[in-house]
Amino acid sequence: MKIERKTMACALAAVMLLATAAGGAWYFQRLTERERELERGSVPCAQQAPSRFSPYCLAQSQAAAGRGDRAAMAALVEYFDQRQPAEAVRWTRAAAKLGEPRALSRVLSSCGTAGPFTVDEAQALLPAAPALEALNFRLGGSCAPADMEAARALVPAGLLAAPDSAGLCKVALRFGLLRLSRDGAQLDSQAAQQLLAECERRQQVPAAVRKEAETVRQMLAREVNPVRISVD
Repeated sequence: MKIERKTMACALAAVMLLATAAGGAWYFQRLTERERELERGSVPCAQQAPSRFSPYCLAQSQAAAGRGDRAAMAALVEYFDQRQPAEAVRWTRAAAKLGEPRALSRVLSSCGTAGPFTVDEAQALLPAAPALEALNFRLGGSCAPADMEAARALVPAGLLAAPDSAGLCKVALRFGLLRLSRDGAQLDSQAAQQLLAECERRQQVPAAVRKEAETVRQMLAREVNPVRISVD
């Protein structure tokens, strides 16, 4: 009888041990799944703002960028912009070389002695840049002096219907001010006034910019010397 009780106790202990082991395995399995969920983030990567990527989504974007995905590179620029600026510059340069529009604009607007990109690399990217961005650069709107040959070749008819209102206004103001400068005396004043008038008509453009366009257009109409005007 004593042996039977002892055997029963041992069997019961074994069952409890097995149950505990099974429960522990289930617990650790669930814990691992939970950790994976936390790593991935509860929101799919496509729905996460790049600046707030979860570690999992950051790794996914880095892998895609390494394969040459321009959108992933642009997302990494946004992620690293406030965390590691040098890394953001590296990905901006890589994306711009592949023609990513936001990266191209960033290089063209942040080149020269005050920016992280050189004049030479900005000029090398001009053929791939959006037309208005490239024209604004050539008119002296960035880190290089105005290209007067490009300014003389400007034809407003091809620009008046441009959907990029902000870009159109930049070009209009830049060209208008260039026409008022000493070097721009031979530029087409009527072309400049046409572009400025179109900028004034674009209601989606900030009122301050439209007012600047109006001021420069009126100066051109009267051919007076320019006062201090801000283009950007």
